[in-house]
Amino acid sequence: MSDAFYSFKCGHTTKCEYIKPSTSKTQSFTLVYAHGFCSDPYGRKPEEIKKWCIENGMGFFRYEIAGHGEDSARFEETTINTYKSQIFEIVNDLVHGDVITVGSSLGGWLGLLAAVHFPEKVKGFLGLAAAPDFLKTYFENYFKPEHLQILNRDGKITFPTNDFTYIITKEMIESAEENLLLNKEVIPFYGKVRLIQGMKDASLDWRTAPLIAQKIAGDDVKVTLLKNSNHRLGADEDLLEIRRNLDDFLV
Repeated sequence: MSDAFYSFKCGHTTKCEYIKPSTSKTQSFTLVYAHGFCSDPYGRKPEEIKKWCIENGMGFFRYEIAGHGEDSARFEETTINTYKSQIFEIVNDLVHGDVITVGSSLGGWLGLLAAVHFPEKVKGFLGLAAAPDFLKTYFENYFKPEHLQILNRDGKITFPTNDFTYIITKEMIESAEENLLLNKEVIPFYGKVRLIQGMKDASLDWRTAPLIAQKIAGDDVKVTLLKNSNHRLGADEDLLEIRRNLDDFLV
């Protein structure tokens, strides 16, 4: 599968790319990359990750989250449950063999949900400004009574943040509540975890990464804080750090 359209069970059809592992080494896995909210699986960061996978003979799977990319006209029909069902289907049905989930922002939430749900198959997780529970955080920190009135009246609201403008529906918020991770005392995942976070992130509190690390049940967890990096983690030094962290999954 290379830049092919795939119809997911959730009813959304989006573009996917699947390169199967080609290594002759004993260890082999496929890296499943999930992008951020109102973003896409292209650009410097996923291209560098794809390059790393090819260089090391590992598989690579990237896809457009429902309501994004070619499916953007249907964005308002989607929820966190829609997104979760996609990555669950990819990990369980589409990718053969072991998986490392890699998620940027929203994709970090999804990748961690998949890791928790499929502990026998998902061997590791790399979070790139991973943002589990981010909609709940935005809702609590930024929504005022007038926003709630609009949301209850219209069923949705256009809401700007420092970096992006989101269209948030009531269904999206309700589904976010159903998939919270950081409210748990322990996130039950024992695989290898690497978290990279920019400290100049205008969209996500940089202390989220240490909090995730604290709650992960397993011990093989490392957080890398980049003092001068932002939410996108797309600068040359960020990409080098991503490569260093990916190398950890080879041992």
